[in-house]
Amino acid sequence: MEEKLINRDIIEIIYQAEEKILDKKIKEVDKKIKDKIKNINTKEIIEKSDNQKELIKMLEDIEENYNIKIGEYIKEFYKQGFIDGINLMLNCLK
Repeated sequence: MEEKLINRDIIEIIYQAEEKILDKKIKEVDKKIKDKIKNINTKEIIEKSDNQKELIKMLEDIEENYNIKIGEYIKEFYKQGFIDGINLMLNCLK
């Protein structure tokens, strides 16, 4: 039990050290996918719409936008985690 607690503490310390790098990567991803994200004016659609189909389409677009963002974030975090893991192994071998 004590060993698992220590490992989690180490992971948290590593994460905090890399947090600024991850934030920078998120901002870069946001710029990269900006053209993939649909512009949705929810207030205007709700005010003008008596049509449920339009509301459903709007919600689907919102979901798609978040799926795009989440997918790109996960990809960047996976790549960074892989790089960090390899670097950790190389440091341990030194």
